[in-house]
Amino acid sequence: MEINRNNIVTNQQTLTGSEQSSLTKQLKESRIQSEAPTTSVKVTLDTNVGIKEEHFKAAQEEAVRATLAYMDTMEKTQQALKTSLSEFDKFKAEQANQNPHLDLKDLDLYQDKEGNLKLSSGRLSSSQINDLEAALSGNEKLKDAFTQIHSGIVDSLKHRDSYLYADLNSSSLNGSIRLNELTQQYDKQFHPEGFGEEYKTLSERLNVEAGLFGHFLLEAVNPTIRTSA
Repeated sequence: MEINRNNIVTNQQTLTGSEQSSLTKQLKESRIQSEAPTTSVKVTLDTNVGIKEEHFKAAQEEAVRATLAYMDTMEKTQQALKTSLSEFDKFKAEQANQNPHLDLKDLDLYQDKEGNLKLSSGRLSSSQINDLEAALSGNEKLKDAFTQIHSGIVDSLKHRDSYLYADLNSSSLNGSIRLNELTQQYDKQFHPEGFGEEYKTLSERLNVEAGLFGHFLLEAVNPTIRTSA
């Protein structure tokens, strides 16, 4: 009698001495015979399974094309940021000269949903801002440059993650980007004892290599400026 792991009682048949001796003899005389296969099979490993050479080459060419296009966009956006700052500084200088009573220290630039240039300030009245916007409205050079900044940021985001930002376009950022705020955040990405430490002034930081500019520009945009599609 045996109690197994499931606590089930079972009966086992008891062998006689002669039966045990006979069983032992049979086990000693038994042998396990291996049987050779009737056919020989040659096993090979194909290391080329997956991507055909022409597909791999096409993927490489597309990656190069995308990188070159990104670098070209960043060069245009970099120039657009410098142009926007220059044109906006000139506008503020002209207005300060014509209206010395105006406090323009915190005056900033953005685009409304239709892409028109707009101004923001915590020091000026609505009437004063409206007058300044009327004077600014004819500056197509500033408008084109500032629009390029929006487009460049969108292209850079799509280059980083084309799926996440598939539906994003330049107008999606209208109202979110302010010129001075963006520039200040960009400037802060250059740490005194870290990446980009060799660039000390804003002028130097605005003239870095296009790839580095694009990297710091996106760091400046996120999370200060919302860019989710």
